[in-house]
Amino acid sequence: MINKYLALILATFRESFSRNNKKLLSSKNYFYLPNRFRKQHDYCEFVINQIEELVLHERFIELKVQKFELSEDIIEKMKTSDEHIFDRLTYLGLNNELNLVVNNHLILSLIMETCYFIQESLLCSLKMRMTVCFTLLRKPFLEISTIMMRLLNEPDFIDKFNNLEDFDPIKITYQEKKRLLAETNKLLNNHFDNDDLYDFIFNKDFGDSLLNLTNNAVHLYTDRNPISATEKQNLNFIFSTEEDINHMWEYIYDNIPMLLSFLASSIDLLVSKSIDVDEAVSRERLQQRQIMSKRYGIE
Repeated sequence: MINKYLALILATFRESFSRNNKKLLSSKNYFYLPNRFRKQHDYCEFVINQIEELVLHERFIELKVQKFELSEDIIEKMKTSDEHIFDRLTYLGLNNELNLVVNNHLILSLIMETCYFIQESLLCSLKMRMTVCFTLLRKPFLEISTIMMRLLNEPDFIDKFNNLEDFDPIKITYQEKKRLLAETNKLLNNHFDNDDLYDFIFNKDFGDSLLNLTNNAVHLYTDRNPISATEKQNLNFIFSTEEDINHMWEYIYDNIPMLLSFLASSIDLLVSKSIDVDEAVSRERLQQRQIMSKRYGIE
C-alpha cells in the first residue's frame, strides 16, 4: 500500500507534469529558441518524458508498492505500531524487506526529482533564462547521477545508506566518479565515451564541465578554480550578450542530449535491476531513444 505522504507527492507530480506538458505542447513557438536548436530540444523533451513514464506508468508500479509475505504475528506487530515503516522493519529484523523498500523508494524519489529539475531547465532554455537553466542542471547530473551510479555498482550502498551515521552518498573523489562512469558505461555496452562523460559532467579542470558552468550559474562570483574564475568588471552570467546566450544554447544542445541519454539509460538499467520489468520493455525504451536520436540528428 502506498502511504498517504507518498500518494500526495505522486498526485502533485502527476498534476505538475500535466501542467508542464500542456505548457510545452502549447509553446511550440519555442519562445526565443533559434530554429537551429529546436530538434535537439525536442529530443531532450522526449527523453525526459520517457523518464517520467517510470513514475506514471503502471508497468513500473513496483517502484511505488512492494509486497511481502509476512507471518500473522509480524503483521499484527506492524499494525499496532505508530513508528515509521522503516523503523518498524528495522525493529522487527526484516532487513531484506527494509533494503528493498528503501532502495525502490529512493529510486522513485530520485527519478521524480530528475524530472522536475530537467523539465524546468528545458523550459527556462526556451525562455532564455539561462542562469536558471544551468542552475537546474546541477542537481540531476552532478548529484542524482552519482547516487544512481552507486546504486548500480555498489552492492553495499543501501546498507551504508541505512546504517552509517554521517554517510554522504554524494561525497566521493573525482577518481571514484570517473570509475563509476566507466563501470556504468560498461553495463551499457560502452555506448558512450568515458572521457566525454567525465569531462562534461565532473571534470573541474575542464572549463565546459557542468561542474564549472553550473557553479558559475549558482554564484555571482567564483575564484577557487582559475578555469572558471570570474573576470574583472564582471559577474557570472549577469552581463551576458546575445553572442554569450547563443554560446550557451550551443553548449546545451551539443552536449545535454548525450548526457541525458546516458542518464536515461542508467536509470532504465537501475529500474530493471530493482523491480520485475520485462526485458522487452527496457529494450523497446532504448530503441525508441535510438530512433528519436536519428530522427533529430543527435550523434
